[in-house]
Formats: sequence, C-alpha cells, structure tokens
Amino acid sequence: MSILSKLRRLSRRHTKDEDGIATVEFVLVFPAFMFLMMGGYEIGYYSVTGAMLDRGLDLAVRDVRLGNMPSVTLTRLKSATCEYARYVRKCEENIHIALEPVDARNFVRPDAIAACIDRSQNVTPNTTFSDGGENELMLVRACVNVDPIFPTTWLGAAMQRSEGSGYALVSTAGFVNEPNS
Repeated sequence: MSILSKLRRLSRRHTKDEDGIATVEFVLVFPAFMFLMMGGYEIGYYSVTGAMLDRGLDLAVRDVRLGNMPSVTLTRLKSATCEYARYVRKCEENIHIALEPVDARNFVRPDAIAACIDRSQNVTPNTTFSDGGENELMLVRACVNVDPIFPTTWLGAAMQRSEGSGYALVSTAGFVNEPNS
C-alpha cells in the first residue's frame, strides 16, 4: 500500500468526524475579531484624547483672554491645559506648548505644526513662549506624546515608530491680546 492511499483513507475517516469543528472556527475567527476590537478601541481612545486636548487648550486660552490667568507662564498654561484635558494620560510630563505673536496682516505659517518633546532623549524643543503685547495676535500650539494602549495592534504599531515614542497629538489655538486700559 502506497503512502498516498494511506493518506486518502485517513482523510476520509476524518472528514466524516465532526468533533472539534467549533474549535477550529474559534481558532480562525477569534484572533481576527480581537485584532479588530483592539484596533477600534485604539482609534476611539486616540479620537477622544485628541478632542480633550483641543478642549483643554481652548479653555486655557479662554482663561488667558478673559484675564483669569493674570500672568501667563509656561507652567501655568501647561497645568491649566492639562487640568481641563483630564482624559490625557501623563499630560503634564509629555506636553509642550509654544506661545508666540504672529503678524495678522502678513501671516506666515510656521514651519512645523507643533514641536513635541523627544522622550527617547528627554529633550524639550526650543520654541518661543512670549505673552505678547496689546492687540497682538497670538498663536498657541500644544503637542502631547501619548502611548498607545495596544502597541502591537495594526494602529498602535503604525503610530509608534520607536519603542516608547508614542504618537503626537497636536492642538492649535489663537487669540488677540486685549488692551489693558
């Protein structure tokens, strides 16, 4: 008897047996289902965290505009932004804010959207932080590095280029300094 005929006979015997069918289906479907669920959760977390950062920066800038923050310092603006953006994990450690005056009549777009902290080398970018003068248009840019919840999923792996780098969430706001009369 040849090996081929033995394999045929063995396969006929197993094709009639229905034991373990649910296990095979589970093994094939479950990983793909979990992969999609974890990726969906990551997208939801990314969206909510980005919206909360936008909200936090907008409310902190509102405090500056209304005079609720009399002396604008980097530390105060960071803490106000992170207090309003409660959903952002490790916000105060990973946020970088740039505040700079811009010319309203001859606006020149900044080279970079926002500068982020390089956590791999523990380097803070050198950016401008100036509270500006009366009736001056101010541009506020914030960047927070956020770690993915599931770094091995398709989205987490694509957004995290190197170990511990996370992904950057950027928010931008603008306001005009009111005259102090």
